[in-house]
Amino acid sequence: MSTIALYTFGLLDPAMEPAALADLAGRGDEIYSAGDHAPGFLGRAEEGYDGDAVHQPGEDFGPWGSYVLPLGLPDLAGHDPHAHIATLSLWRDVGSARLFVYSGLHREALQLRYDWFLKGSWPGHVLWSVEDGSVPRWSDGVANLEALALDGASAQRFTFGSQWGRT
Repeated sequence: MSTIALYTFGLLDPAMEPAALADLAGRGDEIYSAGDHAPGFLGRAEEGYDGDAVHQPGEDFGPWGSYVLPLGLPDLAGHDPHAHIATLSLWRDVGSARLFVYSGLHREALQLRYDWFLKGSWPGHVLWSVEDGSVPRWSDGVANLEALALDGASAQRFTFGSQWGRT
């Protein structure tokens, strides 16, 4: 049996209005709290989230590894890769992750994503299997997102919309 890792990445829109940025920041605590209590949620790289979603490359997250950025994404050139939000979480199964992402507070925020984030040519998320008892690492998320963007979905890395993400 295995669990499912979910890595998300989005570049903040540099033209975002201050009110939209405040709205995004204000939703963060509530969404993280909802995720912490979601059925099937096993953990995330930001245990003890303190409202600060800004991380620096190389920042140590213990068993989740050092924080890294997906600099190999297509069309990332010309954008500030440091003006982003990335998450890394672990779920019991795809269904649990899907239920959280597409319902409740997270769904409401997801519907506003283009008020906050640029629409890139890369996928905004990637899922992959992780052996039970193992913890995904930031570098795994970046490698899987970059491979998904360059090579497409497979049984090893996929999105909720792919055939492997609908189970």
